[in-house]
Amino acid sequence: MSSTVAETVYNEIRDDILYGELQPGVKLKLDALRDRYNAGVNTLREVLNRLVASGFVFVEGQKGFRVVETSPSNFKELTAMRLLLETDGLGKSIDAGDVEWEGRVAAAHHKLSAIEKRMLTEDSRELTVRWSQYDREFHQALISACGSDLHMRMHREIFDQFRRYVVIELKTHGFRAEDIIDEHRSICDLALARDKTAALAKLTDHIETYRRRSQD
Repeated sequence: MSSTVAETVYNEIRDDILYGELQPGVKLKLDALRDRYNAGVNTLREVLNRLVASGFVFVEGQKGFRVVETSPSNFKELTAMRLLLETDGLGKSIDAGDVEWEGRVAAAHHKLSAIEKRMLTEDSRELTVRWSQYDREFHQALISACGSDLHMRMHREIFDQFRRYVVIELKTHGFRAEDIIDEHRSICDLALARDKTAALAKLTDHIETYRRRSQD
């Protein structure tokens, strides 16, 4: 089976884990997955091993694969790691970013802002998935001049795991109406204005909002 098909199946299973369709701790039986995702066993094993490496799935000895459980302590660790990667990456990008970086940030925010306006009046799984994608792309654009592909790759993985906790623990996909729209706009404006201190403070508050809500 082609790598394109494997990538499609990977994204489908990852999204089902991210949005709680596959609950924490559930056993991932190959026969059931084969029917659900219309994929062969070899492709599924490849995909599941990728999901293990990404932190969404774990191997339970000789018993097969399970979706990783969630816990408050792990959410705290993910929040700290996301803060570390994103604030460091944004700080470096503000210092080193050129006009191409500015263009990526502005373009990513434009896409995100457009879909967020729709989110105020529409509600669908398709729209939620697209918003999550554009949200990730915006945050990745912010740190895209950090100078490290490894940094970018680790951030993407942590970002998706963080998103999963928001969906499962807070019973929401993460969109907070006008509040998050204003936060994204402010972060974008401050970053492009090269106001590093204010941009990092706004980004930190933006990320920690979810951790605070999980403690309410």
